This record gives sequence, C-alpha cells and structure tokens, in this order.
Amino acid sequence: MIEPVTFRIVVKPFDVQEIDDTFKNAKAAGIELPKGFQMNREQQAVDRGTVVSFGPVAFDAYNTPNPLKAGDEIVYAKHAGKEVEDIYTKEKFIVINDEDVVAIFRNEA
Repeated sequence: MIEPVTFRIVVKPFDVQEIDDTFKNAKAAGIELPKGFQMNREQQAVDRGTVVSFGPVAFDAYNTPNPLKAGDEIVYAKHAGKEVEDIYTKEKFIVINDEDVVAIFRNEA
C-alpha cells in the first residue's frame, strides 16, 4: 500500500482503454487489444481516477475540511502528479497534490 504524506493524494487513474472513445469504438468493432497493451502517452493524459488515500494535512492550507474520501471519483489536472508503482502489487498509481483536484463526481439525486 502506498501511504501519502503531507498534502498528497494517491489516485488510481482510470484505464485509457475504458474511457477513451477511440479505444471503446475499437472494442465495439471487435478489435481486441492485447492484455496489458497501453498507449503510454494516452494513458498519461488520463485526468480521472479513484481516490485511494490522502495525506493527513490535505486541504489544510485552504482552511477547508477535506472534501475527499477513499473511493471518490475525481478529475485532476491533466499531466499532474507523479506515477508510482506499488512495489508489492505492481499496480500503478498517480500521487497528486491536493491543489490538483479539479472536481469530485457525486451521484446524488
């Protein structure tokens, strides 16, 4: 598990193959990409993901309560943060600053 420090936020970015229209159209047309195939440049441009965890002082500098909770789906600044691979699970995450959170998706009726 990656534990963020200070004002950092760990995000599991969405897979470009699941959110990009070109990849979705290829899949709908029956074109299957090999497992693990990633267009690195396109994946780096992904700006949405799921909050995994956040540091103890996230958003403190803004004198506001932390609006995030683990599992929230967010939009973050494009090309923000640092890609980090969990040394145990080999999963890739993005570690961003709290100021890079642009929006939170809420499913409230």
